[in-house]
Amino acid sequence: MATVVNMHLHISNETPGKKYFPWQQTKLVCIEWAYGGRGPTKGKPPFTRDAMALFPRQGMRFADPEGKYTIQGMDWGGVDMATILPIDYDLSWGSHSDITIEEKHQHQAELANKFPGRFIPTGGPDPRRAGAVEIFERSVKEYGCKGLKLIPKNGYYPWEAEPYELFKKCLDLGLPVLICTQGAGVGGGYNRARFADPVHLSDVTGDFPDMKIVNLHAGSPHYNYFEMSVHVAEGNSNCSIVMDLWLAYATGQERTMTPYGFPPGVEPNEETIVLMLAKARDVLGSHRIMWGTDEHLGPATTKENAWPTGGPAVKWLKRLPATGKKYGKVFTQQEVDEILGENALRIMGVKPAPEWEMPEKYGYSVRIPRPKYS
Repeated sequence: MATVVNMHLHISNETPGKKYFPWQQTKLVCIEWAYGGRGPTKGKPPFTRDAMALFPRQGMRFADPEGKYTIQGMDWGGVDMATILPIDYDLSWGSHSDITIEEKHQHQAELANKFPGRFIPTGGPDPRRAGAVEIFERSVKEYGCKGLKLIPKNGYYPWEAEPYELFKKCLDLGLPVLICTQGAGVGGGYNRARFADPVHLSDVTGDFPDMKIVNLHAGSPHYNYFEMSVHVAEGNSNCSIVMDLWLAYATGQERTMTPYGFPPGVEPNEETIVLMLAKARDVLGSHRIMWGTDEHLGPATTKENAWPTGGPAVKWLKRLPATGKKYGKVFTQQEVDEILGENALRIMGVKPAPEWEMPEKYGYSVRIPRPKYS
């Protein structure tokens, strides 16, 4: 039986009066909640709800400083381990969170020690933050982080100078970098869509061919971003994708998603996700595909609204060999085991895999200025 690893999970250590996110981000969520959410009624009167009534408790709904709700959700969903990712929104929103990125790293380390073998922590300072490289290195050496998480939609391209300094440190430490490619406008704190296009990862794969690169979201919810994610990863064996939010369409949880990212005639349903998985497998190999949920768990979480902390997503993936046959696609048990967790264990350095080490490295990085040919 394969170890099941959720490759994309968050844990907030917010407490009353000490917020995890900048105040502007919280206010955005409160206004969406009060004035029509993200559906067709958004911004349509009457505006009878009090947006700011939610503000003091909005972050507390999914706060889990002790980790108990997250562990309960993982146990319910059949998840053995989870890669946990900190969120540094400060420079994107123009104000400081009450909880610093260093404190978020420390909190992750505390939970990893409290629940041995359940969490794989990562570091995640905004690369534009003063001392970002030193903050990340401390997260590794003092708090046991196993990789770097970046959110370009905070307002930068992954090929800019600041993230490149962090990539150099990842290369030195032999650690993977996990980069979000989810389109903006789908909630939370993202508001700069142009930086999310997976095409920008091609510079990173070209300039850091020896670094492990993980594309979180694989461009969800934009189908063309998914195609680009696979295309970019195709060119470098160290690049992988995570099919996280895409699985909501396959598990009957599409209420959490919006279908606008699909081209005309393509339905956001189980068949489409099977075909997308098969395409990614055929191009990249099953050894470069993982899964995740991209969620927080907290007091407001129930089995009904925590769509895939395991639960539906894990069960659906375990049925993939049978489900695939319904749509003319063959998936082996070995491929399913790799997607469920074996790939994550290897890529995050949790499970030794010396047989996967290629005997020859590329041995170069950051080819700037570009070579001139006579």
